[in-house]
Amino acid sequence: MLQSILSNLAIILLMHLIMSMIMQSRKKITTFTFHFLTILLVSVSVISMFYLPIRFDNYWVDMRFIPLVFYAYFYGWKIAIPSLLIASLWRFFMGGDGMVPGIIFGMIAPTILALAFHFRSKLEKNYFEKLSIIIGSWLICDVPIILLIPNGIEIFKDIAFIRAASFIITSIIWYIFIMQNRQLQILHSKLIKLAGEDPLTQLLNKREFFTVVNHKVKELKPNHYIAMIDIDYFKQINDLYGHLAGDKIITEIASILKKYGNEFVQIGRYGGEEFIIYIGNATNTSATELIHKIHQEIQSHEFVIDDNNRLNITASIGLAILENNSTLLHTVNKADINLYIAKKNGRNRLFIS
Repeated sequence: MLQSILSNLAIILLMHLIMSMIMQSRKKITTFTFHFLTILLVSVSVISMFYLPIRFDNYWVDMRFIPLVFYAYFYGWKIAIPSLLIASLWRFFMGGDGMVPGIIFGMIAPTILALAFHFRSKLEKNYFEKLSIIIGSWLICDVPIILLIPNGIEIFKDIAFIRAASFIITSIIWYIFIMQNRQLQILHSKLIKLAGEDPLTQLLNKREFFTVVNHKVKELKPNHYIAMIDIDYFKQINDLYGHLAGDKIITEIASILKKYGNEFVQIGRYGGEEFIIYIGNATNTSATELIHKIHQEIQSHEFVIDDNNRLNITASIGLAILENNSTLLHTVNKADINLYIAKKNGRNRLFIS
């Protein structure tokens, strides 16, 4: 019996390991592929347990409801219902005396119970509720023992402790693994975000900007534009009001720029007081109009240094189009040259070539 319980536990932990590998590749695969692989994994795991029953005298049981309940609770019907249908059909074609109650009480009813609480699955802790779902599912599973087997209540009493303990311990072990995996995923996402983010402005840093824009250039239709923005007389502002005031101005300009960001507009901090903007799927007119809007908003914005000092600052901008036979780096250099020309010609202007 212990060997069979451990075999069921091994299937569940192996399923978790494979699911972790699928989650690591989540961004590389489509949503359809993710759902397909997850449904296949849950179905195979449940079906495998049909062939590794836990024997109590002449009565055979397994832990089939645990994968269904967990995935119903955490992922909802899109994963649970297809997995339930596949496993139920497999069990139906296996036949046998316990086929109907095994499907209804061992799979369908516990899955429905877990789905009823799916909307609460993102609540942290709430351990009593989660434990109650497992205990409730176990009791539902054992209804056929009580109602359909002679002396069912006596049999239920004899095996209740072992059944409850095996279900609860297995569920706790798997839940701990799931929570640890979730924490690792959250930490991994934060590290990736921090690695590609400018710490002061939360805009893309230079490295991440080039990575993102290179993908955009491949994905989107022409035309593609690069704009370089530089704050005019920024050194004088730093010298007069201090570097903290300079940082405040940079973050406020970043906030202005963020308002224009979307699928076709990517914004990064190039370094110091310079910002870089990518505009995709645009025309000369639309790209120029967007940069003019940004330029005017920066110019009209009042920057509050402290209670006694408020500033209106200006910016110089260079704009360049990515030519068909050119590279992103070449276009950035061209925009930077246009920025230099704008500053040389008096600042507070846009230069395009």
